Amino acid sequence: MNFREELDPLRPYVPPKSWRMAAEGADENNYAKLTSNELSFGPLPEAETALTEALTRANRYPDSHVSRLREAVADANPGAETSNVLVGNGSSEVIFNVLQLLPIGDVVFGWPSFSMYPTTCAILGMNAREVPLTKNEEFDLEAMFRTVSDETRAVILCNPNNPSGTYHPLDRVREFAKELPENVVLIVDEAYVEFVDDPKYTDSHTLALESPNVVVARTFSKAHGLAGLRVGYGVASKNIADYAERVRFPVSVNLAAQAAATASMLAKEKVEERARFVIRERSRLENAFGDANLDFIPSQGNFIMVRFAASDFEKCGVLVREGEALGYPGWSRVTVGNTEENDRVIGAL
Repeated sequence: MNFREELDPLRPYVPPKSWRMAAEGADENNYAKLTSNELSFGPLPEAETALTEALTRANRYPDSHVSRLREAVADANPGAETSNVLVGNGSSEVIFNVLQLLPIGDVVFGWPSFSMYPTTCAILGMNAREVPLTKNEEFDLEAMFRTVSDETRAVILCNPNNPSGTYHPLDRVREFAKELPENVVLIVDEAYVEFVDDPKYTDSHTLALESPNVVVARTFSKAHGLAGLRVGYGVASKNIADYAERVRFPVSVNLAAQAAATASMLAKEKVEERARFVIRERSRLENAFGDANLDFIPSQGNFIMVRFAASDFEKCGVLVREGEALGYPGWSRVTVGNTEENDRVIGAL
C-alpha cells in the first residue's frame, strides 16, 4: 500500500520520561518532573468542582458548539464576541484548523520553535519554511518577512517562543502584522502569554480584532493547569472563526474539558496569581543559573533554557527536557515548578 511520501519523515511523538511515569503511576525515585512546561499545581478548586459535577453527565455528549466556554472567552477578551472565538482540543487543533482552511502553499515560522508546526505542515501538505532565530535566540522578523512570497499562506509567530523563551513586544508584533500581505494569515501562538512580565503586553487579542488575517491562539494547558484535558481557544475575525468551526472535528472538546476550562476562565484573578508566582520563581532560577556561571536564555515563558546537561539534572532527581530534542544540544529546558521543585533544581547546580 502506498502512502503520501511527505509523511515518510514523520515519527510518532515520543513523550518525555515523566509522561510515561505519570501514565504508569510509577516513580520510585520521586523525581521532580520538569520536562513538559506543565503547571506544578493542580486545577483551580473551581475547575475541580466543575469537573466533579460534569462526571455525572458523562453518559451524554457535550455541547458541540462549546457555547459556555466561548462566552467566557469572549467576556475575558474585551471587544470580542462569541463569533470571534475558536475552540479546539488544545491550541494545536486551533492552529491546525486555521491552516487547513488555506490553499496548499508555504507556512513560514522561526526555528527552533514548537515541533508541531512542521508536523502540521507535513500532514496538510504545506511546505514548512523555517527561518533561523537570531544570535539572541529571538525570531528574526525581518528575515521572516523576506521569506514571504506569492506562495506563502501563513506565518506562525510563537510569542513567547518555545523552547527559547524569547518574545517580541506587542508593538513590534502589531507592526509585523501590518507589514504582511492581507492574503497571508498571521497566527500568533500565545500558549505562554500569561507568563510575560512586560506590562505593555496586554490585550494582545485585539490584534485579531483589528485585522481580518490575524489569529491569536491560546491554551488551558499551561497557566490554567489543565494539560491533561486538552483544550485551547483562539480569537480571530468572524470569517476565520466561522470557517474554522466548519472544519473542526465534531465534539473535539469533551465534556470535562469544557466544564473545567469554563470555570478556570471565570477565575481570572486566581490564574493571574499563579502566573505571578511562576514569574517570581523563574527569576529565582535565572539568578541561580547566573550565580553558577551557566549560560541561559532569559525567558518569558514558564521554562528556561540553560546550558546544563539533562543527564546531570537526572542524577540529582530532576527530570528536564533534553536540549538535543529541541535544537539545543548540551542544553536543557527546565520547567519552572513549585518552590520545592525549584529548590531541587538549584541544588543540582
